[in-house]
Amino acid sequence: MNYFKFLTVILSLVWFSLGRAELEETNKRFPLQIDANSIQHDDLNSVTKFIGNVVLVRGSLILKGDELTLKQNEAGMSYCEFVGSPAIFKTRRKSDGEWIEGQAIKLDYDEKDALFLLKGQAKLVRWKNGQIKEQVSGDELSYNNSSEIYKAKTQPGELRTRMTLMPRNSVD
Repeated sequence: MNYFKFLTVILSLVWFSLGRAELEETNKRFPLQIDANSIQHDDLNSVTKFIGNVVLVRGSLILKGDELTLKQNEAGMSYCEFVGSPAIFKTRRKSDGEWIEGQAIKLDYDEKDALFLLKGQAKLVRWKNGQIKEQVSGDELSYNNSSEIYKAKTQPGELRTRMTLMPRNSVD
């Protein structure tokens, strides 16, 4: 009987770790769907311009903005340049029930490096089970979706960078 409990625990741990490691790869398996008011496509250079109410969805990744310039390499990896008032992204994190949202005037996303770069009135919010856990704001923010590391900086003369950490419950 103890052998079966041990085996169940081991298999559960393996299954759980595989699911977390594959979260980002799972998004890449989904098709890239983009809706906009108008589209201009340059097939020769693999560059597409989307204008007006742009919404990009790939798995759990959602990006929104006023304009998007999308560049794709030969492997199909995308580089997105969003402009908005604000441009917004939302994606699931590796931890259960956690999401990260970002917004800025200009938002770049490099799919190959899983890197978001937010410029101009930039803000990041980490959510867990529908509650805000952290907020970061500044002139320029970057967030790496693979390592889950973010950085903030502010240009001289601009408002200072700020981070707000919410109190932790004993359950977290």
